[in-house]
Amino acid sequence: MARKAPGCHERKGLSPVDITRMFPDDAAAEEWFVKNRWPTGARCPECESRNVQERPTRKPQPYRCRDCRKDFSVKTGTLMHNSKLDLQTWAMALYLFSTALKGTSSTKIHRDLGVTQKTAWFLAHRIRETWRTR
Repeated sequence: MARKAPGCHERKGLSPVDITRMFPDDAAAEEWFVKNRWPTGARCPECESRNVQERPTRKPQPYRCRDCRKDFSVKTGTLMHNSKLDLQTWAMALYLFSTALKGTSSTKIHRDLGVTQKTAWFLAHRIRETWRTR
């Protein structure tokens, strides 16, 4: 007899409540993105140098490469690049898109995240573009 796949009660995953606890504010979301993008410490996206200075004022960007003298953040060079949205909103949008069985519309993102429909469309477009197979 063939063995059955695990049922819903045996699956591990994150619930919406877990996500809101995981990212209660933008600082927690930024910490998570930094830890997952650079597990061994910040690295310049331009020249891959580890000689990076973290700015205390975080202006104009939180990091500065001492080798190529470029400013950058955890968003630089990712789907979040040049976005004025906070990282908490990006984290929630990524969760909603990755857990939806049949896709997610921009109007649903608009309602769930409390952003404008135009912003929700922007989020959806960016996420779908990065997940597109070439």
